[in-house]
Amino acid sequence: MGTIRDRGLVKWQAALIMPEHKAIKKMGEVDYFLNKKPILDEYQVEEFENNIHYAMEYHLPIRFRLHNEGNPQELHGYCVYIHPVTRELRIQKKDSSFEKIKFDEVISVIVED
Repeated sequence: MGTIRDRGLVKWQAALIMPEHKAIKKMGEVDYFLNKKPILDEYQVEEFENNIHYAMEYHLPIRFRLHNEGNPQELHGYCVYIHPVTRELRIQKKDSSFEKIKFDEVISVIVED
C-alpha cells in the first residue's frame, strides 16, 4: 500500500513566480543604512558658490563633502574650472590628478586657509 508523502512548506508555495511578484518582493527590501541627501536651500547653495569662487580667485584648497549614492565622501583639492552649462567642477587633487564632480552632489564646501 502507498505511503503518505508530506512535502512540508513546498505544498503551500506558488508553482511559479511572475515578474510582478519579484517587483513586490524587491520593494520590501529597503536599505536603511544609506544616508539620504540633505535638502539644501538656495542660501546654502549660494554660499557654496561664493566659497568656490573665493577659493578659485586666491588659489586656496577646498574640502568638498559629496553625496555619492547614499555614501558621503570627502574630496580635497583645488577647483580649477567650473562648467556653467553642465554644472560640473573640475578638481585638481593633491597628487595632480583631476576629478570631475557635479555641483548637485555637493553637500558642503569648506575653504582651507
